Amino acid sequence: MEGIVAGCALVAYADGWVTPEEHDRMLSLIRGFEPITAFGLDEVTATFEALTKRFATDQRDGEAAAFAAVARVKGAARYPALLVGVCCAIAAADGGFDAEERKAALRICEVLGLDPTEFDLADAP
Repeated sequence: MEGIVAGCALVAYADGWVTPEEHDRMLSLIRGFEPITAFGLDEVTATFEALTKRFATDQRDGEAAAFAAVARVKGAARYPALLVGVCCAIAAADGGFDAEERKAALRICEVLGLDPTEFDLADAP
C-alpha cells in the first residue's frame, strides 16, 4: 500500500501542490484497487497526506522516502505496471499532465524497471 500511495503522492505533488481533483482521483482509483482495499480509505488517506506533508516540509527527504517505498513494489507481479497506470491517471485528473508530473512518472518507471513507452510517457527509440 505504501509503495502505491507513494507513487501517487510523487506524481500529485510533482508540481508543488496537490489539487483536490488529484486527491479525489487517487481515492477513487485506490478504492477499487484490490490489494489496497484491506487497508481502508482512512489509512490510505493518512499515508498520502503524511507523504505530501513531508514533501512540503523537506522536498528531498519526502521524495527519497517516497521513491524508497515505490522501489519496494518492484518485482511484485503486476503491481508495478498498475502503480504507473494509477499515477498517470492521477496526473491527468486536474485536466493536464504537466512536465513535472511526467518527469515524476518517468522516474517511477525507472525505479520500477519499466519501459515508459508502455505508458505513453516517452517516445520510442
